[in-house]
Amino acid sequence: MSTVLKSFFDSRSPRARRVASAAVAGMIGWAMGHSAAVRAVILASDNAANSAYSGGTWSGTSNGGTGFSQWFQGPSGSGVDQTATWGFTTATASTVFGTYATPNIDTNGVSWSMGADNGTSSDPAAPGAYRDLNNPLQVGQTLQLSMATGYMSNPGQEGFQIQNYNSTTTYGTPLFQIAAAGSGNYYAISYGGYTSPTTGFAHSELTGIASAHTGVATPNNGNGITVAFTLESSTSFNLTITPLADPSAAETFNNLTLTDLPVNQMFLYNDNLGLASQYAYFNNLEVTATPEPAPAALLLSSLLLLALIPRRRSAARAAPIDRSSIQDV
Repeated sequence: MSTVLKSFFDSRSPRARRVASAAVAGMIGWAMGHSAAVRAVILASDNAANSAYSGGTWSGTSNGGTGFSQWFQGPSGSGVDQTATWGFTTATASTVFGTYATPNIDTNGVSWSMGADNGTSSDPAAPGAYRDLNNPLQVGQTLQLSMATGYMSNPGQEGFQIQNYNSTTTYGTPLFQIAAAGSGNYYAISYGGYTSPTTGFAHSELTGIASAHTGVATPNNGNGITVAFTLESSTSFNLTITPLADPSAAETFNNLTLTDLPVNQMFLYNDNLGLASQYAYFNNLEVTATPEPAPAALLLSSLLLLALIPRRRSAARAAPIDRSSIQDV
């Protein structure tokens, strides 16, 4: 207790003691409420180490964790090379370039791996995986996913989209995308108006976080990134991209344009437009909510205030009277 509050409690004034009691109860309530607010509640989660993916398989009927539908997998896009090799397994994402990287996106040594081999510029090998949220993302909730890149030929691309899936049209409108490309050195984010599958997003911005895809040493070589998409309002979202190799280099973007609701589907892809083997890795899919300061904490602080005030008053009534001081007056 501070010297000021102690002097209030030591004061003979009941009012001063009530003020001090209220201050202490308020500080306790604020601390408890603040502590509760920063603990995110996990609403849905899944990772590659769950039992649904045991044996190294990751199939189109797998449904691990809680809060999501089963996966839907296959080659994506028209003209996809059906003769090329593409597949879904669980494998470590941390030794892609020959050196074990830590920290990494693995859980118990595995991530979801998406392989695409022997595509061509005119006939790509392009596996993709869709997954719906059982409950659409609400304002204040965060959808989070980790990813790591493997070797990518130019102009191959690996990444994922957050989409608005319409069950009537059976089409998922992309709302946000993050991707690494064999033609560049940095992850790119795209958002703000997906007008059609042919014209793509109306806005794209490089985040400045390097991607590892050529085998050369980069800050994210084999470590990967975590992407957190937070629905800010019906028309905006916040984004935080954290490189696991250096969390202090995380980049945050606020109030990015959201073109449609609901936010209810993920799409992961590996678009191989070259002859080399190309692998993408994903893991730690999660939906969280950060609650307001807990009402229970505020109620408890109020009860504490009520308990403190009577206790001080009772003590004042029971205190012996200093008659000498009265006589001296």
